[in-house]
Amino acid sequence: VVPFRLVFLMWAAFYLELFYGWPLSFFGIIPWSVRGLIGIFTAPLLHGSLHHLISNTIPLLFLGTVLFFFYERIAGTVFFRAYLWTNILVWIFGRQESNHIGASGVVYGLAFFLIFFGIFRRDFLSMLISLVVILLYGGVIYGVLPTDPRVSWESHFSGALVGIYTAIGLSSQKKV
Repeated sequence: VVPFRLVFLMWAAFYLELFYGWPLSFFGIIPWSVRGLIGIFTAPLLHGSLHHLISNTIPLLFLGTVLFFFYERIAGTVFFRAYLWTNILVWIFGRQESNHIGASGVVYGLAFFLIFFGIFRRDFLSMLISLVVILLYGGVIYGVLPTDPRVSWESHFSGALVGIYTAIGLSSQKKV
């Protein structure tokens, strides 16, 4: 349910910006600025184009559904960390002249969690989920590198770090 709610809010924000002309991207993460602090909470809801929105919607729905279906007990913690801690890291380490928007940091957090949780957990189901996520989204590994100055690789990298850290921390729990 949580990923669907986030996607609904993303599409609602895009609709408001597109049809009412409200410049919501103003509420993105601007590192080391007081104004940019609000972006820690709002940036994943904001997208620069329909393509940007769709490219975050599909993996967010898939990865979020996998997370909440297979790891119900820890899913809220994982999602919360991927959302909040990723954006805090972007605010601290992101390019200061940039306005970081989009949910790709959350997507990277979820993808890297699902990949590395299976590696650290080493049970059949978790390893199978890791394999499926690698096959479908293995290209995320290249997204953590700075290739396009218009793309917030800092969000991707921060999400990856949060996902790996969370996988390490939660992999030793008895029930997930």
